[in-house]
Amino acid sequence: MELLARHVILVSAETAGNAKTRIRQFFDRTSLVRYDRIDFVGMPLSAQDNAFTLMLKQGLDENHRILDRFIEELGNTGLSPQCDLAEIPQGYQSKILHIIAHFLDGFIGVDSAFYNLIDDSHWLTDETAHAVTESPERYWLCSLDGYSTTPKEAVLLHT
Repeated sequence: MELLARHVILVSAETAGNAKTRIRQFFDRTSLVRYDRIDFVGMPLSAQDNAFTLMLKQGLDENHRILDRFIEELGNTGLSPQCDLAEIPQGYQSKILHIIAHFLDGFIGVDSAFYNLIDDSHWLTDETAHAVTESPERYWLCSLDGYSTTPKEAVLLHT
């Protein structure tokens, strides 16, 4: 079995156990990525914990770094910001653009470092940030590793 991805997931739940259950249900239902096994790394971190804010910031920062890297990589292929998207050839360039679009539209993928399950987003909305502040006992960050025996088949939308 091969480690395919590591994610930090923000979820709303009554308990740490319920947070894990919601995340497992999400991965069972989504067609975006398929893992043969999901291992939670450590215990879910409550928003009441002092380390929550740092872990959240690290996840968001990592998503920004990943997105910036893909945008730079796309630029290195010779595409300019003013290019005609309809003229991008199918292949490497369109795949990079596809991954960038998923970061912006909220579809989870193996490249997602942080994922906000509440808003189906790679970012944190002001509304959710406010809700976390108002009711920290209801919000959790869960770190997990996703494994696959057939990695190419696991990445449905990122191939």
